[in-house]
Amino acid sequence: MASRVPHEKVYGIAATRAVLTGRMGDVIRIAYAASLRRELAPALREAASRRIAFEERTDEDLAKIAGSVHHEGICLAARPRRVLDVEALIGWRDARAILALDDVANPHNVGAIVRSAAFFGAGALLVEGPSDRAPLTPAAVRVAQGGAEHLAMARTERLPDALRKLASRGFAVVGADVRGAKPLHELRWPERVVLVMGSEGEGLRHAVLDACTDRVVIEGTGAVESLNVSVAAGVLLASWASTRPRARGPLR
Repeated sequence: MASRVPHEKVYGIAATRAVLTGRMGDVIRIAYAASLRRELAPALREAASRRIAFEERTDEDLAKIAGSVHHEGICLAARPRRVLDVEALIGWRDARAILALDDVANPHNVGAIVRSAAFFGAGALLVEGPSDRAPLTPAAVRVAQGGAEHLAMARTERLPDALRKLASRGFAVVGADVRGAKPLHELRWPERVVLVMGSEGEGLRHAVLDACTDRVVIEGTGAVESLNVSVAAGVLLASWASTRPRARGPLR
């Protein structure tokens, strides 16, 4: 599925470094603060050789370009990455673990989840939304600290339907929920899994829960009602990763 987003905006040092390192050919232009001139010198030389536009800008200019004061001195525009549909996702080479988000809106939570997913080796992120909207906001990409570049991005207009299709093709669809759920220590992670995380306030929608083949809960002391969704995702991803071979070396 080709993205209908004309270009993506990426800001923040770690997030832009991941793009400049991994897909310089997609970069359209770079704006950066003078304080980063030396650090960016190798990337700027390559940009010049590729005739990619770049220029030094003030912090105020960068805030306007990024749409955020949290630009960390750099913002770039790049051609959007390919966004997969469900059929393409099923055949994706690293689709053993897919992370699906159900109405998780806070960009700090989304970014933290993506960062954990990349750290623990999940293959893809599946979100619900229209084709003219990027799967991740620039703020979430910054918080992910480069992690977004290590996950395939997939999108569907109806998450429950996508989950049912994935289940019909051999994926276990595991929803993180407290309603009728299995304690995490009793869960045996299957070979191919979709881990579904719900919104911060309401959790998983009923239609999404109905599409899950299993439910899991992280048990605590009861001192507080629940974990933040990004923390819960990290705990579940760590549990999944503990059962997988570590092909990329030790986790740091």
